[in-house]
Amino acid sequence: MALRRRDTELKHLGVSYLEFKRVQMDRVLTGFLMRLNHKGFTSRMVRRNNLSAAEYVGEFTADQHADRFQGFAEHPDMARRWIETQLLDMVNRGRPTQAVAGLRPLHGLTYKFRDYYRSRPYGADAQLYEMLRHARGPYGMLALDQLRKFFFTGLDTAGAGSARTAPVDVETQAVLHLNSQVKADSPHSVKGWYSTPPLCVGQADLLADDVVRLLSLKDLLPRITMVEYLKILFAFHLALGQLKTMKLLPAAVARSGTDPACARDRCPATADAPDPLAGCPFRIGLFVDVAGVPGTPAAALAEHSAEHWLRRIPDFVRAAYTVRKLDDFAEHLVGQGKTAKPQRGHFTVSELLRFGTDSYRRLRDEFFGARLTSILDDTPVSEQPEEVRPLLDASMGLDPFEQYLELLMAYRGRYHHKYIVDTIDSLLLKNRPGAAITQPHGGRRRFVLDSALLEVLVQVALLRLNPRSSSSPYTHHTVSLRLDEFLALLRDRYGLHVDRLPAQDGFGAAGLEEETALRVNTEAFTTRMREIGFYDDLSDAYLTQVITPRFTITEDGTVATGGR
Repeated sequence: MALRRRDTELKHLGVSYLEFKRVQMDRVLTGFLMRLNHKGFTSRMVRRNNLSAAEYVGEFTADQHADRFQGFAEHPDMARRWIETQLLDMVNRGRPTQAVAGLRPLHGLTYKFRDYYRSRPYGADAQLYEMLRHARGPYGMLALDQLRKFFFTGLDTAGAGSARTAPVDVETQAVLHLNSQVKADSPHSVKGWYSTPPLCVGQADLLADDVVRLLSLKDLLPRITMVEYLKILFAFHLALGQLKTMKLLPAAVARSGTDPACARDRCPATADAPDPLAGCPFRIGLFVDVAGVPGTPAAALAEHSAEHWLRRIPDFVRAAYTVRKLDDFAEHLVGQGKTAKPQRGHFTVSELLRFGTDSYRRLRDEFFGARLTSILDDTPVSEQPEEVRPLLDASMGLDPFEQYLELLMAYRGRYHHKYIVDTIDSLLLKNRPGAAITQPHGGRRRFVLDSALLEVLVQVALLRLNPRSSSSPYTHHTVSLRLDEFLALLRDRYGLHVDRLPAQDGFGAAGLEEETALRVNTEAFTTRMREIGFYDDLSDAYLTQVITPRFTITEDGTVATGGR
């Protein structure tokens, strides 16, 4: 059956900027830095004559640069290994086919050296930027501003030069050295591109608040460590945003409009509240296996939780197709002069869903009836697969739009399912440091809580807004938390369940076996906290089982290390 691109196209910016491909967070962050430097736009620079690793090494070991990179020329092998492991982002690393995708995103200017074809963020960079841009209150723009200051260090205020304003690390010196030899770039706007808030603005608020909190530690942690923290945090929030959309969008399509609670001015989320998502009708619940050992009762619960979320994908694909095709229908009506286009230049998801109501039935039947006819006329009945023919039978009682959607699902549903699973896997960093999902070879997926992700979430959780700061109203100080308080924070803020089952997301009341598994999982969580160095249980008394920060920041801004 001949399907045209107008039929198969799924992406709609009002739903998500993601292209649903497997992404690498180094490349996502590189693309994000490009947008960060150009206020949401991409760069006009497209590098195609890419340099090899040997050419990068030669640049730093050349005699004329010996005064800037002392010791590099005398130890070329060590310099090569440092450059390949610390400075370069490689594809097929360690294989005969390895090649340079660009520089690792340790500085804001690294996007100038990316290989356009090997460093694709597949829309995740735009999704991340738009989440921060549209976060409510001051935190979104504050997060973007602080990220600019952190990543574009060593530059003048215009961001285009390379004037040193403060001592910088060797990685930054390396990037600034390379940047001095590259022409200046400029922003590039893409036709049809527009800026729109995410479907869940509350998730954007949480991301912005977490970024501002985490960057409070930028002067206390090595630059490489902070960049790794940010990559893990970004990936985690992108994944949560996608899971939230998979839950929210089908419900919006079913009611022919988004939930009133999801309106920007009505969203009940409050990022700095103890329970920031209180009142949210689309809260996320993931049961995570903390021990990470397959075959245990806790692992079985985590497998069930992951399977439950992946079963939402077909409904999400159908809902996404509904929005995309209603957008085509709306544009057709605009062209016919039968409806007006909004002044902003595009329809929101809520506006598009109105075109799926009975008020537009006749026009909708004509439009999608014509699309069905154009598809079926190109394909003889004998060539139509068995599963498609019943969908076209009048006895099914489907209108042309419903038939059209079912036809698309029959032909493209599995395709999109595969790539959405790949996207979720990559955003949850499957089998990588910071992972929230894992899958052993030949086994089933299950949600986990990797030590690197846990460390990032602990660092964020132990920071609180400083109410009495005279220098800035958005500085933070550190606090200590009881273990049960932190478990509650993981549930309420991120939907990560360790000691309870997530109600409404695939689980009912816990039985005796489940209660035993929950106790074991909680003990594993305590052990993991002890391993990453944030927790010492000095006695069995509950009030002394506290998580303490590595750096103590007081309300007056004083910093003490080794406070534990």
